[in-house]
Amino acid sequence: MSARMLAPMLEGAVEGVDPLVERGRVALAAGEWEVARDAFQASLDEAPSAPAFEGLGVACRWLGEQEAAIRALQRAYRLHRRADDRRAAARTAVQLCLGELYFHDDMAVAVGWVERAARLLEGVPPGAEHGWVELVRGHLALQVARDPVRARTHAERARAIGHDSGVVDVEMMALALEGLALVCEGEVDEGMRRLDEATAATVAGELDDLDAISSCCCYLIDACKRVRDFERASQWCEHVKGFCEQWSDRLTFAACRAHYADILIWRGEWSAAEAELRSNLGPLADIHPNRIADGMVRLAELRRRQGQLDEAARLLEAAGGHFLAPLVRAALALDRGDAAAAAHEAERSLRRLPAEGVTDRAPALEIIVRARLASGDREAAQEAAAELRAIAASSGTAASAAAASFTEGLLAASARDWEPARLAFEDAVDLYARAGGRWEAAQARRDLARALRALGHDEAGEREARAADEALRGLGASAATSDAAAAPAGLTARELEVLRLIARGRTNHEIATELVLSVRTVERHIANIYDKIGASGRAARAAAASYALAAGVA
Repeated sequence: MSARMLAPMLEGAVEGVDPLVERGRVALAAGEWEVARDAFQASLDEAPSAPAFEGLGVACRWLGEQEAAIRALQRAYRLHRRADDRRAAARTAVQLCLGELYFHDDMAVAVGWVERAARLLEGVPPGAEHGWVELVRGHLALQVARDPVRARTHAERARAIGHDSGVVDVEMMALALEGLALVCEGEVDEGMRRLDEATAATVAGELDDLDAISSCCCYLIDACKRVRDFERASQWCEHVKGFCEQWSDRLTFAACRAHYADILIWRGEWSAAEAELRSNLGPLADIHPNRIADGMVRLAELRRRQGQLDEAARLLEAAGGHFLAPLVRAALALDRGDAAAAAHEAERSLRRLPAEGVTDRAPALEIIVRARLASGDREAAQEAAAELRAIAASSGTAASAAAASFTEGLLAASARDWEPARLAFEDAVDLYARAGGRWEAAQARRDLARALRALGHDEAGEREARAADEALRGLGASAATSDAAAAPAGLTARELEVLRLIARGRTNHEIATELVLSVRTVERHIANIYDKIGASGRAARAAAASYALAAGVA
């Protein structure tokens, strides 16, 4: 419930009484936040009033002046209650809920305010305020509790209220929230239809409320990202960025920037992703200091992909209890060869999600397949892969299909069923490339190279391996950032690189040239590798090559 919704309410409260409040109201409707703040403050300097405090709170909220916003809204709430204006008090309580949620990250207080608003509206004829209460409840259910079923229930109620009351902003935001909840439940087609309708209304100019406009766009971006329709999500990110610049809205794009960074990381535009995340840390520190973890956890994932594992771990510590942290920790554990820890973290992440949240589950399931195969639990890996297949079927995107194909390839390779593995990895490479997942395509290519070598297609395997390494170097990733979980002997990143080249038939001199090392250093690495994998004698080099193939390092 933002400036545009509030403006006519303020007008009705003070029309013809206070020209300063009227000036603030007009400035709010135009998105001139500083002008609005100054006008409302000037009114308060003359005499305190609920409309002026409420307007000041809204203006400060859009300016990112969180403490001033909350103080002003609390004063407005008290004055509305003193005047027994329950509708206005409820409206202000919803604003206080949003302030506590986003500025202080205080869930208990936020929930307290929205429930207080609901209680105040009991017996009051249905109107926009009732719809906003249901919308906030639905938003909390989806984004905090990760419960799409409960979120959809609240969204349906809000949509009915908006329709019956003739408040298009409430109706369309509710439709978008309902669509996102359906996407999370796996009802992708139905959910996207609702999101398309709500966003079309937004683009057509049917909505006036800034919260509703930005929420409709952000819900659509979130839905696209969940089903891995990254091209569409990228286009909408640019639209939201333009909207935020037009309305001087630091608040909304600070949140959407995290989604945008995810998309850039997926597409391999890592420098741009880091620039977005780092640019966001300043605004988040000013506006949402408790939400800096949004950027930290994504930087950690970026560092992990780049092979900077220690830095990734440090950033995860800074991210604290962010809901994405267990997933990145799981992937990091897998990179370090700790399959048990990876499975533990991924399964912990799954336990925090309701079974109905289908699309939220896919990233954790992908890690579980790899971790369980690495630890020898094929049955658990098969169960996770089956769920991934179902998610891919419901989402219908190339990226989801690629993930399902990749896990099928891993299952076949673990059983040394190399021809089905080859076909699955080929499909994964093609689908990841089509979806723009450059890092994922390179990883799948490495496994395709392994399957081809196992089938005796050494030349084709070498070609795929070289293409994978070139792609990773082009991205700025270490050549050793493949599946370290497949090397449980405790090999270091450099030893993995040397072992991979041994498996490709390189001599010590060739390895030294390719890795820019001395021959003596290469010989030392090889001795360490032999010791760790238990290879000795004349057949040690052949044993190392065989180990690399079986472990997925080649």
